[in-house]
Amino acid sequence: MKKFTKTLFAAAAMTVAFGAQAATKHTTPVITSTIFDVESNPGSLSFAQFNASLGTLTSVQFELFNTIYGTIDIKNKASSGSTFTIHTGGDLTATVAGQTVTTGNWIDPSFTLAAGASQHTDVAAVTNSKVLTFNLPTNLSAFIGGGTYSATLDGVSAQALTSGGNAKYGTDILMDGYAKVTYTYETAPVPEPETYAMLLAGLGLMGVVARRRKSA
Repeated sequence: MKKFTKTLFAAAAMTVAFGAQAATKHTTPVITSTIFDVESNPGSLSFAQFNASLGTLTSVQFELFNTIYGTIDIKNKASSGSTFTIHTGGDLTATVAGQTVTTGNWIDPSFTLAAGASQHTDVAAVTNSKVLTFNLPTNLSAFIGGGTYSATLDGVSAQALTSGGNAKYGTDILMDGYAKVTYTYETAPVPEPETYAMLLAGLGLMGVVARRRKSA
């Protein structure tokens, strides 16, 4: 029974020691530069590739941000007062590693105007985002290297008077786009001194048990 107990203790020590060497997950976020007025200036969102010396890349999260802002002008051309609603905004689309992600950003402001009245409104910046995730090895390979990766970005905008009747209106809505890229990777940490001690203790106990069995 004593030999059996020592064997179990040694095995347990080795199990704990080896278990301590499990891979550790890390994340590294990278922010791209911003493309201003994307509809008129489509381009590329470039960011640094993942350095494979850091560990094993397990997933990439690409979050596309769409910021709209600008002005709206409207005039009530009816002979009586009315409330008008304008639907305006735009979509940004990025192509990354053969896949696309579209971030829409639309607003529906309303204006109550007397007959013949006009209004100019400044639209404060509003930001929306959408995430595209990659975790298949065939997709991840495109993000690994010592250079940069470029995702294409373009945008379209629109405007429409959705309620209120007879009005003259115009919007000057701009869209800016940028992305946040997060690399998730695993590393195998160096075991702590206590781990080595437990491993040696386990091996030593198993050696003692083995020798005693031979002498018996």
